Amino acid sequence: MIAGADSPPPPPVVWVQAGHQAPREPGYRAQTGAGAGPFGSELGFTTRLATRVRARLRAAGVDARATPGRVTPRGARGAVFVSLHHDAPGGRAGIGHAWAGLGENWYRGEGWGAPRSTPYPDGAPHRPATPVTPAVERRSRDLAHRLAATFGPLYRGAAGARAGFGGVERRAGNRRMTRYHGFHRTRAGARVLLEAGAAGADDAFLARVDPIAAAVARAVVSHLRARGLLAVGLSTRR
Repeated sequence: MIAGADSPPPPPVVWVQAGHQAPREPGYRAQTGAGAGPFGSELGFTTRLATRVRARLRAAGVDARATPGRVTPRGARGAVFVSLHHDAPGGRAGIGHAWAGLGENWYRGEGWGAPRSTPYPDGAPHRPATPVTPAVERRSRDLAHRLAATFGPLYRGAAGARAGFGGVERRAGNRRMTRYHGFHRTRAGARVLLEAGAAGADDAFLARVDPIAAAVARAVVSHLRARGLLAVGLSTRR
């Protein structure tokens, strides 16, 4: 059968990144994530969560694809890029998204020291950055607020969540969330980062991976439908 005008459009592509999974991004390889949590490390959490998020998205008709910490392929095109992590510095849950004009962080070596907007003399080279346009910022903000609307009530209502949920990070807020390097290695239309909770304080909450995955998938599906990229009808439940 030859595809014609009546053929359905291809499913939207969503990249789901398990934060800190090897291979990691050049210039950030030293950032291996927290060495604690309900699964023994942040990586133990992010890989479990990413697998479940992809499964739920696929059940909803989305072409959900995996990428490790080193966004692969660089410049990956799609509708959405979502990166999954434990907690922001200072120990709390929150959501970051791509901002036009901010650029990415630079560190010493492969990711040590305080982040800044310009390279350190001893910093490792970075791969070329992809642009964050005002349109990308607008779509990213929409997805971030949809994620806050699904994840926030889940976190606040959980008995095992104690560190606090900061909502959507503002432009002048935590630069590790607003200038996340993954936002600058993809060409996805919307780019967000979830900090799901603090290792230790939120372990009982973080251990319940399935409800968190459901909240992430619902937000992504809602965003895709609002953009007219996904038909209404399929469920994110499995």
